[in-house]
Amino acid sequence: MAVAMYGPESAGTFTTKTVAAVMNTVGTRQTWVWFTSWASQWSPACAFLQHAPIHWLTRGVFVGKRKTHLSPQIDDLELATDLYSPNGTTFRIRPADLDGHVSWQVDLNSRLPAGSSFRLELGHNGNGDIDVVTNPTSGAGVCFPDYPVYTNDVADTALEWVKPLGTGVDAWPVEFQTCALLDPLTTWYQTSSNRDAFAHVSHTFTHLELNNATYHDAAREIQFNEAWLTQTGIASGAHFSPHGLIPPAIIGLHNGDVIQAWLNNGVTHVVGDNTRPILRNPTSVYWPAISTTVINCYDGLVISTRFATFIYYSCDTFDCDVTEWHALIGTSGTYQDMLTLSKNENTNYLFNLQANPYMFHQANMRLIDAPTYTVGPKTGRMSLVQLWVETVAQELARLTNWPIISLTHDENAQYFLDRMALDNCHPGATYTLTSDGKGISQIVVTTNGNTCSVPVPVTIPSGSASTSGGSVTADQVGSEPPIQWVTLNGSPVTLTFNPPIAI
Repeated sequence: MAVAMYGPESAGTFTTKTVAAVMNTVGTRQTWVWFTSWASQWSPACAFLQHAPIHWLTRGVFVGKRKTHLSPQIDDLELATDLYSPNGTTFRIRPADLDGHVSWQVDLNSRLPAGSSFRLELGHNGNGDIDVVTNPTSGAGVCFPDYPVYTNDVADTALEWVKPLGTGVDAWPVEFQTCALLDPLTTWYQTSSNRDAFAHVSHTFTHLELNNATYHDAAREIQFNEAWLTQTGIASGAHFSPHGLIPPAIIGLHNGDVIQAWLNNGVTHVVGDNTRPILRNPTSVYWPAISTTVINCYDGLVISTRFATFIYYSCDTFDCDVTEWHALIGTSGTYQDMLTLSKNENTNYLFNLQANPYMFHQANMRLIDAPTYTVGPKTGRMSLVQLWVETVAQELARLTNWPIISLTHDENAQYFLDRMALDNCHPGATYTLTSDGKGISQIVVTTNGNTCSVPVPVTIPSGSASTSGGSVTADQVGSEPPIQWVTLNGSPVTLTFNPPIAI
């Protein structure tokens, strides 16, 4: 029996539907065969289809979970960005741009599958606020002192250069005083409903180049931004990450002085860059990297990989972005071609349940004077961030009913750490069938030594299960199958299904 079909092929070789998969039943046994290659690493079709055999083979009862996390991070908030095109222009986001994204997030969540909770996360550089309010031409008024923290240009290093411990020259000036809240952008966050519409994380105070920075400058970058985030109330937000950091330009990760300064000041995890293999965990894409003396010149910093996109930091419109794309990639495609590539690449990550955040920048949120675009059923002014998210999220919602949930920076780091801990516990399960062999009556969950520092997720098709030998916390979001989070305390845990789950 055919259970999946290919549509007509666009080149005209196959003009009618053809068989993609068959299921054959012989007695009480079934075989499911696909007539295709299988490469979920790069194929969105394979990444999407792989979920069906898992649920079919296990009848929906298995160790594991399905959670879909889409978490865009917006770097450089409060700073102004020099744009790639037109040359010589800059852009700094305005309160009205943020207002537009707040309304859009509400609208988007209403169109996503039930249980979705999508929001952007803003990475703040507090010195951008000080820069505005100490500039007499900004219109924000002038505070004292009438200058921000300026650092001299720091020479670039090779990307993977390793800094000798204790070397370098301080770049920060020796004096600085906290400035008043005069920046309209910072004032916008004083309304708690505005602030809490987004998640928030530090991006350092001045965006200092950190590959050759000293311990003291790295510490000041954290301490001053922490003070600014506290003063402005952002640190009191519902979705603030106190222990995370977006390193400026994802640098400083081979500078032991910088890493030590971060750890000593409460920063335990940062985001990395998926385009740099040395910052990825070599064992699993679902695990974080942990800094070592050999690679990073200091031990113990958690590095969660972040995905780069085709939306460049130095662009506020698609005219700019496509121009830079052509220059960097050597292509001649349109913005629609760019969005199609983004859809194919990033839905593949999501179908593979990779929870990595995505990299964007403040210029990408230009909205109130942006052109009008259409993505699926949505037409209107859209920022580059909105266009990218709409393209990816609409495709995911077209093919699934999976809730889309954004994680904060701290939540994301813990998610990666928990996955690594779980995998190292080597969870497993055995099934007990009913006497007639037509149902699953129990599943027995085990790990190495029947202990684990994190709960073991067990997915069931519906309902709930009674438990013996441990404790279970139930979790269901939207129309997703229920997840039973099983805590083992030295003995196997048995989940019993009444009625049994049909085979």
